[in-house]
Amino acid sequence: MVDDEKDISGLVFVSLMFFGLGAGLLFGRPDVGILVGLGMGFIAMALVKARGVEVASETTLRIGKFSGSIILILIGAGFLFGGISLLLGIQIPWRFLGGIILLAIGLIFLAKAFKLLTLT
Repeated sequence: MVDDEKDISGLVFVSLMFFGLGAGLLFGRPDVGILVGLGMGFIAMALVKARGVEVASETTLRIGKFSGSIILILIGAGFLFGGISLLLGIQIPWRFLGGIILLAIGLIFLAKAFKLLTLT
């Protein structure tokens, strides 16, 4: 149970961090968004640890290790492309595109935390 709580609290923290950053980008204030996301993440992490949350899911989406690796490579490539495009001054609507992508990453981490998504 303790290992599950640690996994859940860490994943909830990371998902809220991405939610905050994504929402901040959508509103044009990523600095505020990341601070709000970090604050919510730390509070949620403390509540999960204090209450001993037990997660059981009726349905689970299973993703194989190879598919999971591909997803992580795509996420990493997206961040790499984003950084290089910002460095080179390539005009991409990051405020909306980046915000939506970061919210989606947050949802993936939240689904993993609540065992709606498993990597096999």
